[in-house]
Amino acid sequence: MAKQQARAPSRKRFHIVLVPGFGGFDALGQLEYYGGVTPLFRTRKAKNEVLHYFDNLPTAAVATRAGRLQRYLARRIARGEILPSDEITLIGHSTGGLDIRWLFWNPPRLNQPIFVDGGTKVEPDEILDRVRRVVFLSVPHWGTNIADWVRARKIWRETLVTELRGAVVGSQVPLLDRAEDLIAGGAACLTGAGLLRAVQDSLREADERMGKPSPERTAGAQEAASQLELYLRHMASDFRAIDDLTSQRPKSGPLSPAHFNDEERKQELKLWGDRIATRSYVTLGKRVFQFDAGRPAPELDLVKPWTYPEIAKDTRRSAGTDIVYRFCYRACAGGPFDWPTPSLSGKVAKPHAIELWDNDGIVNTASMLWPRGDNVLVPGDHMDIVGQFQPVKANRGEGRTYQAYNLLKSDSGFNEDSFREVWTEIFDFCAG
Repeated sequence: MAKQQARAPSRKRFHIVLVPGFGGFDALGQLEYYGGVTPLFRTRKAKNEVLHYFDNLPTAAVATRAGRLQRYLARRIARGEILPSDEITLIGHSTGGLDIRWLFWNPPRLNQPIFVDGGTKVEPDEILDRVRRVVFLSVPHWGTNIADWVRARKIWRETLVTELRGAVVGSQVPLLDRAEDLIAGGAACLTGAGLLRAVQDSLREADERMGKPSPERTAGAQEAASQLELYLRHMASDFRAIDDLTSQRPKSGPLSPAHFNDEERKQELKLWGDRIATRSYVTLGKRVFQFDAGRPAPELDLVKPWTYPEIAKDTRRSAGTDIVYRFCYRACAGGPFDWPTPSLSGKVAKPHAIELWDNDGIVNTASMLWPRGDNVLVPGDHMDIVGQFQPVKANRGEGRTYQAYNLLKSDSGFNEDSFREVWTEIFDFCAG
């Protein structure tokens, strides 16, 4: 009988897990949340770094999303993909950063084993002990005004999700035609069409009549339609993430890391200790409006036309931006968000006078400050940093024209060089 040779010990690997933000996903058809990250990662020719994309629920409560993230990591450990000697870096964009914070905070879950893959048990410590680094990208650690604004208009968002679901479950033609009319018409001049093109492409990819007819195309369209329908169904059934992102702490309901009081934040930092290294990227969008220094901006009130973005805008400042960015920036500028407690928030690596109303189109910039590690200021909007800063043509002509977009056309100065610089820093950090 041949003598069995002992297996050589595996080289330590560094696992990088990308966690999407609000409305996030790994990929919908050819549309990837973290656009362009994999090609840049491949240029490193890394031998002991492994890149993972986590597919989270789009708008579920932070506690629900964090539980899903915990089970995802437990499966990777149970299957031997992540070994005891390996290290994990969790990278969270926007709400994804709150998911990561909740993963470390929730005491009941920390004491309960996770069962995956037919009953394989994984202890919580097996996960947490491997996480050595965390990267925050545009995370609303203290909430954001735009969440308060959206939360107060529940009926609008429910109507939008219902209409989109109807377009996917039934025929895509009405909404698709409407998107095409808007892009071909005056709206393209006003918006730059980035967001409209993303909606249009998702619907076209899910329509088997678009593209060259073939059994493969039919199957691809059905798969894209199923992914999109499930995504919208999740949004329709659980939109509680918006409650977890508000800048005001709710009077009742589940707690969110964005709503921790000072004592809870001190306890949270004590739980993290010095074992976990952190780095935070703080995005600052172009100021398309000018408000008083040192004071909050007036709230965007739809019954007060003089607060509207297109009336309050400065034409010189808003040049190069689209109406989507201007509207989101304006909604985020005014509201109940207040300065974070100085002792529990960090300072940016590059000195800059951040105003209370400064934001990246989605999150108030001052809310992104984290008290541990570096806070790196990056001129750019909320979606720039995850690779959605310019349109990128799709590789396959199956209905979709683009696989990445300029979703918030902010003209903030973020470009290909900025993207490469930021993500090279991130990968270097992840590798220790």
